[in-house]
Amino acid sequence: MKKYMLILFSYCGLKKINKRLKEKLNQNDKLFVRAVMLEKVPKLSEHLISEVGVLGKKVVHDLEESVVDNYQDNAKNYLEEITEIAAENGFQLDKKIIDHHNLEDLKEEIKKSELDEIIINFSQNEFASDQAEEETVKSWLHKLELSQDIFYDGKLKNK
Repeated sequence: MKKYMLILFSYCGLKKINKRLKEKLNQNDKLFVRAVMLEKVPKLSEHLISEVGVLGKKVVHDLEESVVDNYQDNAKNYLEEITEIAAENGFQLDKKIIDHHNLEDLKEEIKKSELDEIIINFSQNEFASDQAEEETVKSWLHKLELSQDIFYDGKLKNK
């Protein structure tokens, strides 16, 4: 039995991630899925809206709340989808939504889980990446010397 962890900072391109998981995982393997929740919308949209000056603060706030709600809904929907995939393909699943402030806890969990491989889907949006502390995450993953597949919005960047 092999153990894999999928860490999601982005919920774009998940069909490609699912395809990769189906290629890698066999019956009785275990997949840990950690869906990381960012607390607010990336600053890019606020900048664009505020700079244009078309919308007021209330509309900007409502838009941000809507985007965050959509982001959280995408995470929950994906966790339901991966549950179905696990059942169809016979692998074990351990899934959690985690707050991006708990990345140290995630780091400890990775160390303790005795993983064979880690799969990460980062965002290409630089503001979301900053909020997710992408470089920090990459740094401590590199030190763990685990096999890794790193995706950006569903596009594989390394092999």
